Amino acid sequence: MKRSSRVLTVLILVALGLAATLNASHAAWKWAGSFSDQSVAMLIIGDIDIQQRADPTTAFAHLGATLKKADLVYANLEGMLVKPEGPTVDIPDKRGWRHPGPEGVLALKAWNVGVVGVANNVAYDRHNIVETLKVLDADGIIHTGAGANIAEAHRPAIVERKGVKIGFLQYTARWYQESDQIATATEPGVAKISSRDGIDIDPADVERVRDDIRRLRPQVDVLVVSHHNRDGATATQFGAPPEPRAAGARRDNHVSEEYQKRFAHLAHDAGADFVFGHGTHTVQGVEVYKGKPILYAIGHSAFDQPGYENSKDGLVVRVVIEGKRLRRVSFVPVTRDANNDVMMVDPSTGEGAALVDVIRRLSAGVPLKIDRQEVVLLDAPAQLSRK
Repeated sequence: MKRSSRVLTVLILVALGLAATLNASHAAWKWAGSFSDQSVAMLIIGDIDIQQRADPTTAFAHLGATLKKADLVYANLEGMLVKPEGPTVDIPDKRGWRHPGPEGVLALKAWNVGVVGVANNVAYDRHNIVETLKVLDADGIIHTGAGANIAEAHRPAIVERKGVKIGFLQYTARWYQESDQIATATEPGVAKISSRDGIDIDPADVERVRDDIRRLRPQVDVLVVSHHNRDGATATQFGAPPEPRAAGARRDNHVSEEYQKRFAHLAHDAGADFVFGHGTHTVQGVEVYKGKPILYAIGHSAFDQPGYENSKDGLVVRVVIEGKRLRRVSFVPVTRDANNDVMMVDPSTGEGAALVDVIRRLSAGVPLKIDRQEVVLLDAPAQLSRK
């Protein structure tokens, strides 16, 4: 055997051994509750931006076994799967940002992330959006929120598990340059909802969202809607700089804006079963609206972008579907370790308990019960959303 072949064989064996070690040392999370074999366990995780790793799959070293056991995993893909050109080039209006690169898709494939939303502020520019969708398509990752034109950007992702059809829609209320990011009748881009003041939503966008949900409703058993929060508005989002804040003043990103609540409620009223948000780099409150769950922001998951090392807060959300309707919705806090690897933490102690306390304070009147190692938001058959 040639020396190069022996070296390659050793490297492969080392890699396989490392993977086995990771799987053995990080057991799947022990969820509570007893459900039938035909129930579907779906996990929803926060923003994913995987880069700067020799092996992208290591980002889920602690979480991988949990993701693998789920029937379906959905995430917000926070970044373009294209080669980064540099921190002042990739998004000119967001200094320091780097596109994660095409290798990031390897972590999605390795750990059972089968569906992603692409509508967010760092989906920049039109060419990179198209190239990212090509990478996802080539690797069998289903997506929503972006496309070759506005019709495709608003096209849902539909997945079937154990005879249950689940549909996803995603929008962004935040972007940098409309001319480079928002889908039109003839140009690629992402799906949007626009709120200039954090209170009202553009009526045309409201009608489009309602129409998207009403069209999707008859096609699926469970309908999930998410959106990328505007986070107090992006500086160049509407063609003008933001109003200056008082010295030292900064908006508390834990607090939801009024438009977020209006969006979640109108989505449920139109026929959604579950609504959640992301994009604030931390968690926000939760709600049960007319018997249906809302999580206003679920924070980060695997997130390697330089400058965000201290933005560790996030949630892993479990949605159990039984009898083709939501049966239980619960969540577990996450943080990141010294290697920046995302990890789940016990909600009853330490960092986990502190994060749950934040959510409790922001969720007045919502009973949140800790059942073993998860926080239960909904634990009864949800109201059917048949329109």
